Amino acid sequence: MILKYICAIALLCIISTSLSANEDKLQKVSLQLQWKHQFEFAGFYMAQEKGFYKDLGIDVEFIEFNENIDVVDSVTSGKAQYGLGYSSIIVDYLNDKPIVFVANFFKQSPLVLITQKEITSLSQLKDSKIEGLANNIDNITLYTMLDKFGISDKDIQTLPPSFSVDAFINKDVDAMSVFITNELFLLEESGVEYNIFSPVTYGAKYYDANLFTSQQESVEHSPRVEKFRDASIRGWEYALLHKEEAVQLILKKYNTQNKSKKALLFEAKQIEQIMLTKVHKIGSIDNDKVEIIADNFKQSGFVDTKKVFDIDKFIFKAKEENNILSLEEKKYLKEKEYITACVDPNWMPFSAIVDAKYIGVDADFLELFGQKLGIPIEIYHTKSWSQSVGFAKAKKCDILSMLVQTREKKKFLNFTKAYTNFTNVLITRTNKPILTDMKNLKNEKIAIVRDYGEVELMRDKYPNLEVFEVENMKEGFAKVSSGEVYGFIDNAFTIDYFFQTEDNLHFKIGNYFNEKKSLHLGVRDDDVKLHSILQKVVQSLSEEEKQKIRDKWLGLEYEERSDYTVVYQILGISFIVFLFIAMRIYYVKQSNTQLKIKVAKELEKAKAKDKVMFHQSKLVAMGEMIENIAHQWRQPLSQVNSCVLVIDDILDVKDIHDKELEDKLLEIESLTKYMSRTIEDFKNFFDQNKEKEYFYIEEVLDRSLEVLSGKIASNKIEIVRGLATEHNCYGYPSELQQVFISILNNAIDTIHEKERSKGKITIKINAISSVNTITISDNAGGIPEDLHNKIFEPYYTTKHKSQGTGLGLYISKLIVEESLGGALSVKNNFHGATFTIKLEAVEIIREGK
Repeated sequence: MILKYICAIALLCIISTSLSANEDKLQKVSLQLQWKHQFEFAGFYMAQEKGFYKDLGIDVEFIEFNENIDVVDSVTSGKAQYGLGYSSIIVDYLNDKPIVFVANFFKQSPLVLITQKEITSLSQLKDSKIEGLANNIDNITLYTMLDKFGISDKDIQTLPPSFSVDAFINKDVDAMSVFITNELFLLEESGVEYNIFSPVTYGAKYYDANLFTSQQESVEHSPRVEKFRDASIRGWEYALLHKEEAVQLILKKYNTQNKSKKALLFEAKQIEQIMLTKVHKIGSIDNDKVEIIADNFKQSGFVDTKKVFDIDKFIFKAKEENNILSLEEKKYLKEKEYITACVDPNWMPFSAIVDAKYIGVDADFLELFGQKLGIPIEIYHTKSWSQSVGFAKAKKCDILSMLVQTREKKKFLNFTKAYTNFTNVLITRTNKPILTDMKNLKNEKIAIVRDYGEVELMRDKYPNLEVFEVENMKEGFAKVSSGEVYGFIDNAFTIDYFFQTEDNLHFKIGNYFNEKKSLHLGVRDDDVKLHSILQKVVQSLSEEEKQKIRDKWLGLEYEERSDYTVVYQILGISFIVFLFIAMRIYYVKQSNTQLKIKVAKELEKAKAKDKVMFHQSKLVAMGEMIENIAHQWRQPLSQVNSCVLVIDDILDVKDIHDKELEDKLLEIESLTKYMSRTIEDFKNFFDQNKEKEYFYIEEVLDRSLEVLSGKIASNKIEIVRGLATEHNCYGYPSELQQVFISILNNAIDTIHEKERSKGKITIKINAISSVNTITISDNAGGIPEDLHNKIFEPYYTTKHKSQGTGLGLYISKLIVEESLGGALSVKNNFHGATFTIKLEAVEIIREGK
């Protein structure tokens, strides 16, 4: 009998030890809540209680909010691995907080405005007392709604929140900001009558209960982030199906606010409504909606309007299972923990270290490699490329990135396959001729950055030249400028980047090398296993992945050109002689003829001004008309969106599951979103109170194409654009949009008129020598040579009078040449006409780059 007891006790000890060991294996993380414990977090509680987190190897601690906690700072500092926040996390990200958006649970903000019964319109709130409506980012939805009724923070008296409804019940305030999940229950219980105004009804749709993490967590523990998200979603699915059970759990473990069961059940029902589970998947994120919210924050002044929103880096994407590596290789990486990389600190747009941050083409590739490997690639900061090569040779770093293969570097590095390429150009002073073959250049010095692969390659290929090594591109240009060297060689993209940021009036492209140079990773030769791993990763890159990075940074095309310097000089001299003779003939004419000509010219100018003023007055009138249309459209669009919500509620109450119906509701929401955008586009287009601003030409072009998208589609015209990049300008973007629309409209009409079965419009934007050159070409057959100047005259048109007034191109030329300080011209190509716009390029410094 004693033996049995001993065995039983031993067995219990073994089981206990086993359970304890399993508990130790769980990864402990914490979730920082955005408020006090309540049903708002029921999904997370149930995921913990039902073992959904534990099943995936996670043990979660919930940290309740208090006034001394900044949720975002808690996550980025590592005090908590995960956090829940409002839509303001988008602003935090745009203001360079290193966070990642993991999942969204509330598709609408529960924040609404309630008013006393006698206040039936928001316009009645002028000079009223409103509790809890401080003018800050948390109340942006309410102020967006009030703005539609002409109410701003200056028109009301705001009182701080009391976290009680007593002031409203006692009629000490006219209105109050409340959460439909909490305060409405107290009002219902008190029997007080009120009116409710929801920002959603007026188009102000913002997310709430947003799960986010730090960038460090998403990179170093991507599988854990994915597991945490999936278990949380599962927890919410369970909580909504078992509300009573979830409420009982809160009452037992988390009821720090001493809420009643009835209050928690009320909250549960309200939360289910704003989660819109019949329309959206729990936890899903709509990228378009996130971008719209970001734009709203920009327009409201919470973020610099020029700030770039890289949504791909903001929204979490689970890493794909790494099946390209063997178990042994995965074990090697786990033990290694990170890879060190030496890079070129001054080679934009390929690579640069700016404010201790690595940016450029290579930075994006290395980040992608790190994601695929599951471990970070850390940058070894150096002062020059030559120093990076020296460190790689001394085995201070594991890899040397963006390398051209050479004999010298093969002595201490193993190369992977190429993952991108570039083409070189030769930069010379403007007084040097353009070369057709470098072999024709004898006994000249050519500068190249020290330790670049081109040093060895040029010495091998062109023994007739003396290669002069410099520390960086800036020194190379200085040597060319002083005449110490004939020219400087580097890749076309880097040269163009330098041209856009430095004075380049004395330089030109003297030769364009046709052969492309491949770029590889160089891996230290004493680590064969790492080379094998990186070789597999490079080979796993899809063309789409590579092209996406290239498009982001390298959107430039070059054209071959001939040297017509001598021809231009001869033509210039001939023109001066001709001009002198013409002037002599002109001045010997009778004075009355001269007077007649002058009078005629002045009359023409007056007529032209009248025509322009008439056209501009029409634009003003049209702008007012669009404003009125926009005002009339907003309310019906808001009502349509409200109808969608009502239908969703009906589906929920009646427990109807119809995928086709749900898809149609999503389609309605998408269409109303597009119509709202269109309204704003037209409003901005006709705005007369505009000021000069910095802008990106591609963004203006995008808006122009969107305005004409219907016409383009109905005529089945193909739009072909060059590689995506950013070209900067300073002026009036709305006026440039008018120019784009006018030229594109003419091209579409001409293609339609000539019944081209395969209409095509090609648009290219290049930046050379601080000038943005935009070409818009069609395949409609071209314009007769004798009409090239006439088409820019006022009221000249080849269309029927029902199709246009003939002022479009005339106004366009005035805008480009007088308002924007550029040039507009036209010529024929092989298939049609090409309009060329030239505008001064400027530098826009973006934060975070």
